[in-house]
Amino acid sequence: MLTLAKLSVPDKISLHPGCSVWYPHIKLQPEVDFPSQYKVNVRLDGEQSKDKDFLGNPRFVVLDFWKEIKKEMASLNNSSVKFILPHTKGSISFEPCESKKLEFFYIQKSTLPENTSIQSEVKIFPVESLKIGVDLMLAMDHPSLESVVELPGFPKRFKDLLFKHGCHVVPKSCHINHMARTKCWFVTFSRMERELISNMNEHHKKCYKILKSLISCDINMSRKCMNLSSCTLKTAFLFHVYGENGCLSSETVSGCVCDVLDYMSSNLYHTKMPCFFARDMNTWGNILETPWFQWKVSESSLDSGYAFAICWIKLMYAFLNHLNKIISEKKKISEEDSKALLKRCDYFKAAVGNVMKYFVEQSLVFQIEENPGSLGGCTEEFFSNFIQYLRNTYNVDLFFLL
Repeated sequence: MLTLAKLSVPDKISLHPGCSVWYPHIKLQPEVDFPSQYKVNVRLDGEQSKDKDFLGNPRFVVLDFWKEIKKEMASLNNSSVKFILPHTKGSISFEPCESKKLEFFYIQKSTLPENTSIQSEVKIFPVESLKIGVDLMLAMDHPSLESVVELPGFPKRFKDLLFKHGCHVVPKSCHINHMARTKCWFVTFSRMERELISNMNEHHKKCYKILKSLISCDINMSRKCMNLSSCTLKTAFLFHVYGENGCLSSETVSGCVCDVLDYMSSNLYHTKMPCFFARDMNTWGNILETPWFQWKVSESSLDSGYAFAICWIKLMYAFLNHLNKIISEKKKISEEDSKALLKRCDYFKAAVGNVMKYFVEQSLVFQIEENPGSLGGCTEEFFSNFIQYLRNTYNVDLFFLL
């Protein structure tokens, strides 16, 4: 996070109710000097003059911020001096900045000693090269931590951690309408999450890394299209380790991995996962977004777009159950099995990413505004037809999930 220092001191901003308690509006105090183009009265048409001291649509702030970042990255890439960060296992260099994320490229050294300390239960293989994405988020210190503690969704036992690290207000899509021209911002607890993650024991850190390599499917795009993102995994893992019924013993890697997969698939089935520090808010948002297509499903009474959306969510659910079944049935995973599993996971993530990219670029996104309750209405026959449709239309073969 990059904190806006001038707005992160006492009495510079005040928060007012937005679309939810976790999505406030920000009012600047009269003496605060801030570029007028980012205020409501300039950026949003039709707003009343009483809102003139409020920050406007945070998207404009973010777009201008990344324009400046891209200029700096282009300047570095065009200069005669190349930025290369030496590393004990290889080197890391800048990639051209084409989106709202810093990108680096890691190249492994030609000779790398084998890691003999890795347990045979789950094998991890070093990669020769890797693209690394780094998110940058503008932020302001939350002006009233006392008010956060009183919110019904905040777990009170983390009060001390909140006052140690604070929380922040960041630009993020509106909770009610993801594409609205709104002045909603978002309360985030990223520093608190970082401490909890860093304080995990080595066993849980290993489990977390394994799960991230298997399922995290981050798609860098402007929409909130549902996928198995690293944020979703992080939330599930925090509940596994620090939740009220968290992990009490760390006997096996596969045991913890399967517990987290169980938790995630259960939440996907019910289309709702609570945020760790905002328990009354759905991790996937008030609106569920999926790819959209006019899928002709004669045997179903469901709307074609809704039918496709429900099957899309079940696709993630089926993938997690598939992994859980493989890992839980094997006491030890051989090197050959491990490579085959990673290959299948990479194929699934690439397939999902390609389909999502196509739909979002074409603005074919479906929004489920009322929680469907569960995936119970999506029968196996119905889901099988969906898998067949993906293969026929997009050459994506995911029949191993049936």
